[in-house]
Amino acid sequence: MLLTIDIGNTSVSFALFDTDARSETPLFTSKLSVQKNRSSDEYAALIKNIIDLRFDSDYSIDCAAVSSVVPSVTDNVLKAAEILSSSKPYLIGPGIKTGFKININDPACLGADIVANTAAALNICTAPFIIFDAGTANTITVIDSSCSLIGTIIMPGIRISSSSLHDNTELLDTVPISSENIPLIGKNTDESVRSGLILGCSMMIDGFIRNIRESLINKDHPVKLGLIATGGYAKLITTNCRNKFIIDDSLTLRGIASLYYKNIRK
Repeated sequence: MLLTIDIGNTSVSFALFDTDARSETPLFTSKLSVQKNRSSDEYAALIKNIIDLRFDSDYSIDCAAVSSVVPSVTDNVLKAAEILSSSKPYLIGPGIKTGFKININDPACLGADIVANTAAALNICTAPFIIFDAGTANTITVIDSSCSLIGTIIMPGIRISSSSLHDNTELLDTVPISSENIPLIGKNTDESVRSGLILGCSMMIDGFIRNIRESLINKDHPVKLGLIATGGYAKLITTNCRNKFIIDDSLTLRGIASLYYKNIRK
C-alpha cells in the first residue's frame, strides 16, 4: 500500500491507497496536529497507532509520498514515512512530472499542496476550473481551458483572521468558529464577528469567482467554470457562498497519490 502524507501548517493529514490497483481513492484518511518539536519516531508511532485503530483490514505499507509546506517539520515526517514504509519516501517538489503546465513566474515556488490539488482535480473536473483550499491560509488556484495552472490567490484563513482580530483589539474576545446562527447583520458582538469572519470570507470568494469567470470565459463561446473546494473550513465557507462547489476533503492526499504514480510507480 501507498502511504501519502500532507504536512500543513496546522495538521499532518495522511491516507492509504491500493498501489496494486493504482487507486487514487483512499482506503483510509486521518490527521494529527503539527508539532515542530515532535520526533520522527513519535510521528511514526502516532500515524501507525491511528491506522491500527481505525483501519479494519490487514495492511502492509511498502511505499510513501509526502507533500509539505512546513520545511521545519518535513525531515522528521520523511523519516517517519521511511520507518513506516521501509523505503525512501517520495517528496513532491520542483521538477516532477505533473501532467499540466504551470504558467507562473517561478514554478519552483509553487506550494506542493497546490500542485497536488491540481493533479487530483484534473481527474474529476473539466477545465477551466477553480480550486479553493480553506485551511490555515485560504488559496484559490486557477486552471484555464488548456489545463494550465495560470496563477493563485492567497489570503488569511478564518482562524488567522479571528486570532488577528482578537490580538489587535482590546474589547473583542475570540469567538467560536461555527456554522450556527450567522446572521448577515449581527445583533451582538459574537454574531457580528462571525458574520464578518465567515460570511465576509464567503462573499470574498464569490467576488473572486465572479471576476475570474469574467476574465476566463469568452462570452461568445461560454463554458462552465468548475468549482472544487477542499480544506478544513471548506464546507463552512462554501455553504454560505452563492456558487456551488464540489467538496473533496481528501483532494490533496489523492493528488499526492496521482503524482507518485505518474513519477515513480511502474
